[in-house]
Amino acid sequence: MKIYCFKKDLKEAVLICERISSKNLNLLILNNVLLDAEGKDLKLTSTNLELGVEIIIPAKVEKKGKITIPADVLNNFLSNISGNDKIILEVKNNNLEIYTNNNSTLIKGQPTEDFPNLPKLKPDNKISIPIIDFISGLKSVFYSCSLSVIKPEISSVYLYSNKTEMITFSATDSFRLAEKKLNYFFLDFGPILIPFKTVAEIIRIFEGKDGVVDILFNKNQINIQKDNLLFVSRLTDGIFPDYNQIIPKKFIADAIIDREFFINSLKIAGIFSGKLNELNVFVNSGEGFLTIKTSNNEIGEHLSKIPAKITGGNVKITLNHKYVYDCLPSINTKEIILRFSEEGKPLLIMGVSDNTFQYLVMPMSV
Repeated sequence: MKIYCFKKDLKEAVLICERISSKNLNLLILNNVLLDAEGKDLKLTSTNLELGVEIIIPAKVEKKGKITIPADVLNNFLSNISGNDKIILEVKNNNLEIYTNNNSTLIKGQPTEDFPNLPKLKPDNKISIPIIDFISGLKSVFYSCSLSVIKPEISSVYLYSNKTEMITFSATDSFRLAEKKLNYFFLDFGPILIPFKTVAEIIRIFEGKDGVVDILFNKNQINIQKDNLLFVSRLTDGIFPDYNQIIPKKFIADAIIDREFFINSLKIAGIFSGKLNELNVFVNSGEGFLTIKTSNNEIGEHLSKIPAKITGGNVKITLNHKYVYDCLPSINTKEIILRFSEEGKPLLIMGVSDNTFQYLVMPMSV
């Protein structure tokens, strides 16, 4: 193999591949990136058997061939060389030699026969949506996933739609739940469960890109493709909770407040919250504000009054400060509404005049 390519293209591709590659002491081949030169392209592949990525970059191929080399070594090398847009890669005696105007480097390679193939799906189940919307849907809910692997079904983002409903993204850790709907009808999608770690990589890889992304899936795998980049992942095998039954149907009080004012108030309150992130919330129907209070035995205490349009009765509830704050970047409206239900039931948070996002947070028992 001997090719010529631009350092910028190679560096960006290797950076993604290095993140996906495994740090496996038993299967050393998974620590590598596969370089495969043929035609007018260089294809880079890495996998840890749970996730995988394939990236094609333009190259002048003087001699085709392939090799696998440690992904972290190649990434560290490319990250630290300066200047010189063009770079030469050549395989000699199963080693990769890299040449620039100022560098001559040899990286020892391994045989390619043991490198696993990525599972590529047929377009039997496929949808195409703008990347910006797909990433927005994931980011609106994924922070609500459980970080524990004991129940993998709630350590995942749940996606589904049918020909009469919008695409729905949901996530829960059993203490809070986030749901985001995208206005795409007539798409039959899912249901599927995307593992939390996979979602984090999807956001990292595709956020900021333009255009449309193709999503292919079956019961066990998902493929996400955009131009010269293919991302593959296993899906979670499980059943997501039927959360519709826990969404309150009756509310005893509503408070409409300015979103930015609430965010700033929560930031200050968070300084004084206790070890359990307790946030005490008070609603008085005879007053024009919502009160939040936090206290910490070692630091002090804080009380903030937030102007509010209140309807209904009086409420006193203790919530997890972090859980309340987490959902606010997912709401795009100027005002939000806090809907309080009966004692022991969850608080519902939504944007005013926006039915595409809703967030439930359970009260704390203190």
